[in-house]
Amino acid sequence: MLERTFLAISLCLLWACGDETPDSGPGPLVDNTRWEPSDGGQEHFGAAPEGSECLLEPMDCDEEYPWPAGGCVTFDPTSTCIASYVPECFQGFTVLAVYTRMPDNRIPLCNWLTLEQPSLRAIRPGDQVEVRAYHFRLTEPVPGEARMSFVIGDEVAFDETVLIPSDSQLLSATWTATKDYPAGTPLLWHVENHGTNEYLLIEVNVLE
Repeated sequence: MLERTFLAISLCLLWACGDETPDSGPGPLVDNTRWEPSDGGQEHFGAAPEGSECLLEPMDCDEEYPWPAGGCVTFDPTSTCIASYVPECFQGFTVLAVYTRMPDNRIPLCNWLTLEQPSLRAIRPGDQVEVRAYHFRLTEPVPGEARMSFVIGDEVAFDETVLIPSDSQLLSATWTATKDYPAGTPLLWHVENHGTNEYLLIEVNVLE
């Protein structure tokens, strides 16, 4: 609960709002309700190691799934829903949550996941793109490491490796484009970790 309270305060202080209508200029680059599983990105992340797996179909989510079109999900504390990735409502924001373990932490839920969507707007040379992500306290395996990466077209814009164990952390990186990326350019979000952990992609924005 304290981790989520800290994140809520951080979002309120740092959130960058933008107009989602134009397909160029400053504003959101992603819609966290539109992510789909992808086999892309091996040139950036490598091939999935032997034993990697990810359960893509939600389990025991009769009240929540299918997720609301264009919307986010609020989980009741008593919900039995299990999902490896979900557009989750958090303090009025829509974040992409990735979960790596079942409630029984001996059973992996998702330890290697790549998601894809087309960009909402064009990026021009010199434009800066900010990626904000968050991980909750990372507990397993010890020692170990987790990785979160964001790719725009053919370029890695965000790539963070975190040692396990680790306290919760808000991550932010700014990437500068060196060429044009039209609206509709493929975007990839990648998470790899073997453990009982949770990751959030908060937002990706083209800055003013």
